Amino acid sequence: MVYRVILADDHPVVLKGLSLALARDGLATVVAEAQSPDELLGLLATTPCDALITDFSMPAPGRDGLALLRDVRQTYPALPVMVITTLANPALYREIIGTGVLGLIGKSADTREIPEALLEILSNHVYLGASVRELIGTPSGAPLGKSGTLADLSPRELKILRLFAAGNSVTDIARATGRGLSTISQQKSNAMRKLRLDTDAEIFEYIERLRL
Repeated sequence: MVYRVILADDHPVVLKGLSLALARDGLATVVAEAQSPDELLGLLATTPCDALITDFSMPAPGRDGLALLRDVRQTYPALPVMVITTLANPALYREIIGTGVLGLIGKSADTREIPEALLEILSNHVYLGASVRELIGTPSGAPLGKSGTLADLSPRELKILRLFAAGNSVTDIARATGRGLSTISQQKSNAMRKLRLDTDAEIFEYIERLRL
């Protein structure tokens, strides 16, 4: 059987590489390509397919990232979806999988992963690329735990991360909230531990991508 796949990415070179990987051994044929969120949603509404492979971040028009993935899942709950991304953030990886995405692969991965991943998601199995598994510490074949996402944070911890990502120092946050410096520092550390983030840069990326 030759599977029908829709591709979405704003880089033509990436689209070409994915098409070649899928065509290998006659596994799949690309029935449509999109370069923006709105274009993708339009194609899904008019073009029958067996699976979707999409970038995480695409330019307007339309909502990209988690908002786009949630829209796709709500409208097409049975459609197997794979995300290809340049992101390297363990908390964001877990948020992406939490939308119902079955496949998640880094763009730097070996293209030979693509056909294997497609077959897995078509069988309703989760497929995490090698670079994704390495970053989140999940062995091959092991399920991805549900912890380490936004839902694990308390309202205060989330507020502190939002203020920090907006450019405020821990001292600034303590002054603005009327709480002790050690309290704010501990709550920031607790939030990072829950999300399994190691650096401030990962916090900035996480908050920005979640549009928080």
